[in-house]
Amino acid sequence: MKLAAGLIAIVIAGSIVQCSAAALAGDGSLGTAPIDSVYRVEGRKDIFRSTNFYFGGQPALETLRWLKSEGVTLVVNLRAEKENKDFAEAAFNEENVVRELGMAYVSIPLGEKASYRPHAVDTFAMELAAHTGKAFIHCLSAGRVSTMWVAYLVRHRGYSLDDAVTIGKRIKYPTTLEDLLGAKISLTYHP
Repeated sequence: MKLAAGLIAIVIAGSIVQCSAAALAGDGSLGTAPIDSVYRVEGRKDIFRSTNFYFGGQPALETLRWLKSEGVTLVVNLRAEKENKDFAEAAFNEENVVRELGMAYVSIPLGEKASYRPHAVDTFAMELAAHTGKAFIHCLSAGRVSTMWVAYLVRHRGYSLDDAVTIGKRIKYPTTLEDLLGAKISLTYHP
């Protein structure tokens, strides 16, 4: 009887460990959210969507309210600190408005060349992993957004650089060199 009870306890403990591992693997965080094709949101100027992610330029108050109604729980602002300060003086304090609407707000300033470092992508990934729901990622015009998204897909989601750039182009990834050459450029990543 003691042997049977011991075996049952081991089986139950093993099941708990397996369930916990499964929960961690698919924990529902934005860091593990599925990523599908990116498309333009109809009726919204320069807003793009991919499953649980929205991308765009600087949002107006009405856009932030709409994003909240769409289930967005996290706003990631990639604008530089000076840009945010100037915008707050001319229009509204985005961080305050986002928090008043009940969404989390994260600023990962990209602007000066020195801000474009792997640490910024890692911070971005960490923030996505720490949140559930949907996210809106923005800068001024969505250019930095697509660059960050491409870097994130490669560095944290295992995408090839070419595949990530193809996705980034659907948002606003600059392709001016390809335009000038009149041909697709194939890229490689050497971590």
